Amino acid sequence: MKNGLQISAVCPRVCLADTDKNAKNIIKLVKQAIKKGAQIIITSELALTGATCGDLFFKPLLIDNSLKALNKILKEIKKLDAALIVGLPLRINQQIINASALLYRGKILGIVPKKHLNSDELRYFVQANQIKENKIVLLNQKVPLGTNLLFNIFNTTLKIKIGLDLDKNPPLSIPKGIDVICNLASNCEYLGKQAKLKNLVAEYSARHDCTYVYASSGFGESSEEEVYSANALIYSKGTLLKETPRLTMQEQTIICGINQNILKTKPVKFSNICDIKHPFNPINKQELFEVLDLQSLALARRLEQTKINKVILGISGGLDSTLTLIAAVNTFKKLNLPLKNIFAYTLPGLGTTARTKNNALLLCKELGVSFDEIDIKQAVLQHFKDIKHNKNIVDITYENTQARERTQILFDLSNKLGALVLGTGDMSELALGWATYGGDHLSMYGLNAGIPKTLIKEIVAEYAKNAPSKISEILKDILETPISPELKPAGKGKIIQKTEDLVGPYILHDFFLYHFLVNNSGPRAIYKLALSVFRADFTKTEIKHWLEIFFRRFFSQQFKRSCSPEGPKVLQLSLSPRAGLRLPSDVSPSIWLGEIRGLK
Repeated sequence: MKNGLQISAVCPRVCLADTDKNAKNIIKLVKQAIKKGAQIIITSELALTGATCGDLFFKPLLIDNSLKALNKILKEIKKLDAALIVGLPLRINQQIINASALLYRGKILGIVPKKHLNSDELRYFVQANQIKENKIVLLNQKVPLGTNLLFNIFNTTLKIKIGLDLDKNPPLSIPKGIDVICNLASNCEYLGKQAKLKNLVAEYSARHDCTYVYASSGFGESSEEEVYSANALIYSKGTLLKETPRLTMQEQTIICGINQNILKTKPVKFSNICDIKHPFNPINKQELFEVLDLQSLALARRLEQTKINKVILGISGGLDSTLTLIAAVNTFKKLNLPLKNIFAYTLPGLGTTARTKNNALLLCKELGVSFDEIDIKQAVLQHFKDIKHNKNIVDITYENTQARERTQILFDLSNKLGALVLGTGDMSELALGWATYGGDHLSMYGLNAGIPKTLIKEIVAEYAKNAPSKISEILKDILETPISPELKPAGKGKIIQKTEDLVGPYILHDFFLYHFLVNNSGPRAIYKLALSVFRADFTKTEIKHWLEIFFRRFFSQQFKRSCSPEGPKVLQLSLSPRAGLRLPSDVSPSIWLGEIRGLK
């Protein structure tokens, strides 16, 4: 490889399924990179269509137009002295592959299909080993096809990989003599992922004594369940040469001169250790603000897609709605939208206390958002009359009527104001089914759906430390307020309906959830570990009791998760039925409950 080779990683902002618009944008970015001296340019995975098109990949019209877009790029840059690697779906003998094409001087030098597909991708694309051809005719050119193609360009030996191919290769899978590996990716963001990614790329480039260029999908990808942010890295022999700013709404381009004499260094090791009692929470408190940025990216993308610049939410004075409000304010500041376009409503009912109501009011005032109060008591009492329910019977009907009345009001106000209804429910509540079906279970976008209760508490606490004094005081009181839906009458003005008395301590349930779904541990292993970790906090009987409650509720409440609103994935774990947990609502919990009953 010659000294001073200029390589560029480009993360274009895609417009999902608009191949013509994506091609024009890629051409613009490529020309900008070439003006700055770039010789080899790579884009992200499936950049011509977007990686989150879903079942549209089955549609011939999308595939045909991807090829037309590729041809347009080929013609536009054929006189420019630079090579471009672009991602697109291609049809090979009626089979669709996730491919990358290397273009140079009007020629397609090769097509590299994605080798390792995840379970979702296998729905649309065929594995590379199912393609028998090693040459195809594409745009009237005979083009080599295969995962092991090596290209010699600008006196550089180059290999192309796509997405998961990065971490599916054994140490000796790359032939010696490779100068540059280019990885086109469509990886979503979540808390803690970047540290793992950088360590992996650093070790890979050091192990293979090469330069590794990584470019991942940008902000334009769908915000249905996951968050995407233009992410590009260039490592050489274990040394980070350049990277893009993280968690941004902007498309990114980085250019780096590669010098053959760069010294190999030992890759940085990222500990990424979490608190043993709070396995979802990072040790590094600064990472807590990444959660807010991830929420903001997701909400911003959803507002852009819907062409809506207003949001509406119910603000209760509790933890969950507080975080949703903070995330909305964070988003609107990033988008330079007026904070008055955030409409927060307090909806006091039959169990609302003055403490939570006042905290909601004061917080909204200090943050500068629109605020109003709608008392739902009379509407609820009228509904009791309509359905012939005795108002003195404080049962599940008494409680859920209030939750559904609030949801009805918020949705009707969203129509009136032209605003998006933000959900406030969190991952812990989803796991336990602690939500009123058709009530707080519903929203237009569940901003907290990927965040467990213990992590929400940590984020709000950290935010309070950095907030102005008045906001900090309000947040501290919210943190000290017992967690409650406030659906039952208060006792002398104080909360008597405490969630953790009813369903159990969230510190335990989040611990159980993590080890059940992340580590795939069974009840016996979780119980043994919990005894060790929480021996000073809970008795054996308490841990066993709440463990049984967790598994009983987790399985029985899947029907609520099966139709939960869309919301961003913030952690590696998600309970979404679309991009996370695959679980039928009819599954039996017998063997898990049986193991718990057998615990001694």
